[in-house]
Amino acid sequence: MFIYNPKYYFDGALHQLRPWATAIHTYQLTDGTLIAMFQGNRGAHPKLDFKIKLLRVGEDERPETPPHLYWVADLLIKSQRFPNEIKEIVEYYVSFYDRCVPFETVEEREKYTPQTVDVILSKYGHVKVEKTLPIDYIALIIELFCYCEKRNEGAFMFKDLLNKVKAYIDGDLDYMHLLYGFK
Repeated sequence: MFIYNPKYYFDGALHQLRPWATAIHTYQLTDGTLIAMFQGNRGAHPKLDFKIKLLRVGEDERPETPPHLYWVADLLIKSQRFPNEIKEIVEYYVSFYDRCVPFETVEEREKYTPQTVDVILSKYGHVKVEKTLPIDYIALIIELFCYCEKRNEGAFMFKDLLNKVKAYIDGDLDYMHLLYGFK
């Protein structure tokens, strides 16, 4: 059983203190990390927008908004040991991005269940590197970012980042050019 900061996690959901909000969805990963979807307010469809927060295991941990750098750096590290698997995962998500349809209604978003996490866990659950994120973190975060960016017409930075990670794995881009956008 995992122990979380009781100020933020109770009644089976992650909570935000300022402004007060309860997560729309709270997912628990294999390492116990909680990923939660909260109401956002950006873009052309603010009622459908959402923001992501994570809470690590531990009584003193606080929720944080995970930057793209987390999943990108994690894939770079894992690709050193599992290049074929990471390339397949990135290609899978580039394809998923192209075919996913963003939420059209608040009810659709509220009823949402992740589509790719079980697929990735079953095929790539062995992709583990000590002191890195679990592969279901990568799966869930990338899936949610796909939906979020697709809801905002004209947005492209996330898909561009996926393609840059693929280019790095293919040997067509060095890590400095990949990470340059995070400065």
